[in-house]
Amino acid sequence: CGGGPMPGPTPPLRSSENATPSARAAMQFIRPILLLLCLAVPVGAEVRGRVADENGEAIAGARVLPADGGSSATTADDGWFTLPEVDPPVILEISHPDFLPLAIEVASGDRGEISVELELRPAIFEEVVVSAGRGVDAPPVSIAASAIDVGDDPALPTTVAEMVSGSPGVAENGQGGIFQNYSIRGVSRQRVSTLLAGARIVTDRRAGASASFVDPNLLSTVEVVRGPASTYYGSGALGGVVQLFPRRFDGLEATVGYESQGDESVVAAGWGNGDWSLGLAHRRADRAEAPDGTVLNSDFSQLSGTLDRVWRVGSSAFTLSLIGSSADDIGKDNTDFPEKETRYPEERHLIAKLGVVHDGGWSLDLYAHPNRLVTRQVEAGVSESRVVNEALDLGLGWQQKLIDRGRLSVRIGGDYFTRRDVDATESLTDLADPVLSTGEQSALDGATEDEVGLFVSLDRRLERLQLGAGARLVWNRQENAGSPSRDATEWTAFAGLSAPVGRGVELAANLGSGLRFPSLTERFFTGTTGRGRVEGNPDLDSERSLSADLGVRWSGEHAYLAAFVFRNEIDRYIERIEIAPDELTFENLSDGTLEGVEIEGSYQPHAVWLLTLTAHRLEGESADGEPLADVPSDRLALGARFAGEGGWSAQLRFEHRWDKDDPGSGEKPIPDASLLSLAVAYAFDSGLELRLSGRNLLDESYFNSADRKVQMAPGRSLGLTLSWTG
Repeated sequence: CGGGPMPGPTPPLRSSENATPSARAAMQFIRPILLLLCLAVPVGAEVRGRVADENGEAIAGARVLPADGGSSATTADDGWFTLPEVDPPVILEISHPDFLPLAIEVASGDRGEISVELELRPAIFEEVVVSAGRGVDAPPVSIAASAIDVGDDPALPTTVAEMVSGSPGVAENGQGGIFQNYSIRGVSRQRVSTLLAGARIVTDRRAGASASFVDPNLLSTVEVVRGPASTYYGSGALGGVVQLFPRRFDGLEATVGYESQGDESVVAAGWGNGDWSLGLAHRRADRAEAPDGTVLNSDFSQLSGTLDRVWRVGSSAFTLSLIGSSADDIGKDNTDFPEKETRYPEERHLIAKLGVVHDGGWSLDLYAHPNRLVTRQVEAGVSESRVVNEALDLGLGWQQKLIDRGRLSVRIGGDYFTRRDVDATESLTDLADPVLSTGEQSALDGATEDEVGLFVSLDRRLERLQLGAGARLVWNRQENAGSPSRDATEWTAFAGLSAPVGRGVELAANLGSGLRFPSLTERFFTGTTGRGRVEGNPDLDSERSLSADLGVRWSGEHAYLAAFVFRNEIDRYIERIEIAPDELTFENLSDGTLEGVEIEGSYQPHAVWLLTLTAHRLEGESADGEPLADVPSDRLALGARFAGEGGWSAQLRFEHRWDKDDPGSGEKPIPDASLLSLAVAYAFDSGLELRLSGRNLLDESYFNSADRKVQMAPGRSLGLTLSWTG
């Protein structure tokens, strides 16, 4: 296949002489396979040229690719590019995210004086991202995905769940409060993988991880991958992936904010100089109220921070990230309150990650995540339970680009994830008769989990198609004191394609298998939780899924529209069932099926206006026809943004949620609701911005999910935010 520099900061291996011995051996092994996939590109001379905008300013990072395949090039800072193996005449395709794509014909003899002018794309407030992931972690472009900025919602979010629930197919799940979780395409809890700065977030809560221990002010974007992504992100990604990227500050910034519901306040500050970035945020809230006056157990206090350092040594770029969080006295918002109150007196997290990207095409990530969560449950005059969960999570990931030449990219990799010293100790105090109280008992005693994965992925661009495929082999082992260890070896695979069909229309199709191993708590934990007493089931089998979706995307000069239909069949579905009042366990159902449709779009009728649309309709049932839990009600959301001259801007969002009358296990019927949020902001020349906002302005009585114990959501809330950028 043709050679040449790859787009982006990491050039590929140009020959096996520059590769490591392991890479050379792997290349020798796969060379016959690659020859079947490559289209031969004749060795020619070279074409050089410069890409600029309408004003003659150089455009860096533009991709230049011969239409008939072969080597590609990326323009340097001065706009120049070189294609070393192209012999005119040839048609070149030039593309850049900020400019309209262009195809030009290079005649014979044009080798060093080519001048290309690109036209700037029409300004649009919101960039629609159709492929999540960054760098070597990016999944195929055929996968349905979107990126969310912290400021996308008119009322600035408090939690990650609030941020992602505006995406099609995504909704809040479980009980309320700062620990509110989310579902993707009707799949939730441990079936959705959450990554923070590339580190895999795992929790011993049965509701799953939400990563709400990091304040939204310290995040830049949240990327949501919808659909099974186990091949690219490991086990646990049956429904999709939520990736959180910490914010890198540039200069000095500060924010103070206030919300009337719960007297919630936030103070945040950040500083950065290009190499270093530091951010701190403190958020606290008292108990909020539902529209009918019901007091919600939603108070908390949280301090979180990020520290980021980037530097380069020789051919390697390094990134060091530290993310810490300390939260106290977190209330669990559910219908048990106030007769039975659940609180989390302590929540502690520290994530330390080191990343290395080498110019030779390989990358390495190492991270550690010690964490601690204390749960206290009090039933007035009856009993008090205290459970302490502690664990140390470690991860390692390595990837190597074997080839990235023009229209073919192949990479291999491996990762290792382990949980060590996973302990859960419980003490129970009988308030009526202290003699019956128990000392500390181990619900989890030094439990461990080890997972090793190996994968290969391929991206192939043909004349009118872009193909992606991959496979992963994974081994998992779990054990807990007093129980036999559990071992399992599984595999997943994925194939997808995207194809432009003209007039701005692109078709996408995906077929993939998913995988999730039962969690340590599902298998071994027996004790008290905020939902009641739970008894683990060590005989649980791994969940498997097979998902297919078909999508169409249309991009116009001022508009974008995308729609996906999907079907996800999950085998050995692990469901939480009630064996007695407030006593739960887990069982494998025979299977379950989820299907639905997602729609998102945007339209810019004028330079200062942007209109948005998101909608989904989802259904899920088990093999015996019973509704599956965690499937949200159908939703339709319309938004409008205004950014005029003189510093004024405004955002509005209206959402209608249809009722849900087919609750699954552990759920209840919920009525429909119409929600309205609005924000108006003014930016001063001094760098100050004043923002007035309101959420649930119609003071609607509604539930964020269909969970049986979910409490009514907070009523109307007004907010004031003042931010400054130096």
